[in-house]
Amino acid sequence: MRVQVVGLGRVGRSFADFLRGRGVEVFTCRARGFEGELVDADLLFLAVRDGYVSDVAREVYSRGREYGAVGHFSGVLTSDVLKPFPLRFSFHPLQAFARPSPDLWRGITVGFEGSEGAWLKVKPLTDLMGVRVVRVSKEEKAAYHAAAVFVSNLIYAPLMAGERVFARLGLSREDFAPLVRTSFLNFLRMGRGGLTGPLVRGDLETVKRHMETLSGEELELYRALTDYIKKAMEREHP
Repeated sequence: MRVQVVGLGRVGRSFADFLRGRGVEVFTCRARGFEGELVDADLLFLAVRDGYVSDVAREVYSRGREYGAVGHFSGVLTSDVLKPFPLRFSFHPLQAFARPSPDLWRGITVGFEGSEGAWLKVKPLTDLMGVRVVRVSKEEKAAYHAAAVFVSNLIYAPLMAGERVFARLGLSREDFAPLVRTSFLNFLRMGRGGLTGPLVRGDLETVKRHMETLSGEELELYRALTDYIKKAMEREHP
C-alpha cells in the first residue's frame, strides 16, 4: 500500500512515521509549495490546518495525481471540503499531539466520516494500524469534535485556574500532580462514580466558603463548573 501525506506538522509527521513502522510505503511533502514527494498513491491524507484543507485539496487535484481515496484529519470539517475528489473521507484521531511521536497513534480511536466507497479503501489501512474506528455522520461531526475539545483542551481551564491559585500559596504542579492523576484515573475507571469532594458529601457550606475566597475569572469558572456538576447530580437523582 502506498500512502501520500501532505503536511509535516505534528500530526502528519507522527502519522507518517507510525505507518512506516507498520511497513507502509509512505511519501511526504509540505503543504506549502509541495516540497518533497508528491506521487500517485492508494490513499492521500491532508495534514493541514482546517482553514487550508479545501485550498490544499484543490491544489493537489490540479496536479493530476491519482489517489484511491482522499482524506483529512480535521475533527470538525466533513469530507465535503475535499471536492472535487470523488472518494473522500475525514480521519480524526482522538488523541492530543502536543509533540510529534508515532507512539501517539498506538491503540487509539479514530473518528471516520465519508462515503462507503472511501471506507472500503481505508479499512485495510486501519486494520494494519490496529486502531479502533467509529463512524461519524456529517451531521454529528461538530458535536463529536466539541466533545473531543471538552476532554482534551477545555479540561485545561480548571487545571490552569487551580495552578494559579496554588501558585499564590507557594505550591507547584509537582505538589498537586498526584491529586490530578488520581482524579483522572478515577474518572476513567468509574466515570461519574469517581467524583469526590464537597458536592458529593453535600457540604454546601464548604462550597460557599470557596466562592467567598475566590475572585475574578477563578470565581466565575468555579461557579460554572459547580453548577454543571450539581445539575448532573440532580439529573441522576432528581
